[in-house]
Amino acid sequence: MSSAKVKGGRSSAQNVDSSGIRKIHSRHTWKLESISHGKGQPVSRKAVQHVIDEVGKRKEKFHFSKQEIESLCTIFRHLTKSGDKEKIDRNRFRDILHNTFDMTDDILMDRVFKAFDRDNDGQVSMLEWVVGLNTYLRGTLDEKIAFAFTCYSLKGEKHITREEIFQLLKSSVLKQAGDEDPDESIKELVEITLKKMDKDHDNRLGDNDFSQSVREDPLLLSCFGQVFANARRKADFERILEHMSEQVVFGQTFTQQQLAAMFDY
Repeated sequence: MSSAKVKGGRSSAQNVDSSGIRKIHSRHTWKLESISHGKGQPVSRKAVQHVIDEVGKRKEKFHFSKQEIESLCTIFRHLTKSGDKEKIDRNRFRDILHNTFDMTDDILMDRVFKAFDRDNDGQVSMLEWVVGLNTYLRGTLDEKIAFAFTCYSLKGEKHITREEIFQLLKSSVLKQAGDEDPDESIKELVEITLKKMDKDHDNRLGDNDFSQSVREDPLLLSCFGQVFANARRKADFERILEHMSEQVVFGQTFTQQQLAAMFDY
């Protein structure tokens, strides 16, 4: 992708070098031109400071710098198209997961949305966006194990039943050409999975079973389908975040060229 020329702003933000940054495409409803460019209010410092203050109160380790948090809040503001009081609803959040992080599984996109929506109000706030991405993008193995288990436990319990494993595998496993009864193949996979991961032999996967299994074989973190961004899309987003945090002055209203270099929404 060619570099974008930026007009106006301070010298540190004169040029956004977008070489090597994959543009994030959208096939959905909101468009770049519908976002305010130099007309609307940028995300306020008060709103960002609230997020930073709340992050500071949390017990878990935080993996973003203050500048990166500001950049994540700015991305959030543009994704919502409005000011600080807006939230991201389920449908738009699913679009972001699909277009930004290459997720395709309907069940798991809904479960990731639930994992981000910590107050269960059916929307993702700016704080929930930042806290969720803290694990989604940069979480430790322990944090990612807990996050993935939350997504895979469709009933939100401390264990995953046979029926849930079947539903997850059926949703994520492609049907083999000529397979007359794909359900039987998936049932066999369920039994193989339980044999490998059910450490306490109670015919279901508890959170301890899952944690121990993933520690033994980290590939099992994605055993029931894609929960996290694939490596390429994660790297794309991290590069965008790095450019924003290093080159863009906080509070600056982005030009169309700057936004186009980051998001083609």
